Amino acid sequence: MTQTRVRVAIHQPNYLPWLGYFTKIANADVFVFLDDAQLPQGRSFVHRTRIHSAAGGDWLSAPVRRAERQLIRDVRFADDDWRRRHRATLLHTYRRTPHFEPVMALVDRILEADTDLLAAFNMRAAMLLADHLGLSCRFELSSAFGVESTSDERLIDLVKAVGGDTYLSGVGGQNYQDPAKFERAGIDLWVREFTPHPYGQGPGAFQPCLTILDALFNIGPADTVRHLSYQPMASPCPSA
Repeated sequence: MTQTRVRVAIHQPNYLPWLGYFTKIANADVFVFLDDAQLPQGRSFVHRTRIHSAAGGDWLSAPVRRAERQLIRDVRFADDDWRRRHRATLLHTYRRTPHFEPVMALVDRILEADTDLLAAFNMRAAMLLADHLGLSCRFELSSAFGVESTSDERLIDLVKAVGGDTYLSGVGGQNYQDPAKFERAGIDLWVREFTPHPYGQGPGAFQPCLTILDALFNIGPADTVRHLSYQPMASPCPSA
């Protein structure tokens, strides 16, 4: 009898992420939010995302309070008015799209989250979006397992902690991961690259690497899911 593999993906809890992030979720049995990693310095997809614009993509950034060596799970929003601003921007940008009403209703559910913690907000949003897409991945928080190792060992320990035997990695991981460590630990290293393919966005050239909301507004959940697959091509997008 062939043993069923349990594929695990691990990623920081990003703000309204792009299609590549949800491709990981779609291809994993367990998705671990790396909420006890340090907040990246400078600009980060943990608290910002890109939306469609005539200029080729505008940023939506949620203001956060920063502290030295701050863990993502402890980061708080700097104010609450950003929700109103982001909603107004999404309304203005996507009000003429084919799937505006149901997706805007989803946006309102996301923005009404009763928390001022960035990670809690982002994780809830990702799970609501995954549910809207019909994805059945199990979600876990890295902070729930008390893993104190670092680098590859941390990933291996988290995969084992959630009952996995296969680690789903983006191609960016090849810059720092040692495949031999995964092999010695009995973990299959499954490296895949996501390349966005054009979908209808209205007039003008296709803009890749935008929040998944862009696809949902324009083509709806069923067609968006069809874009959540890996392709053997070079990706022009950041590994975020």
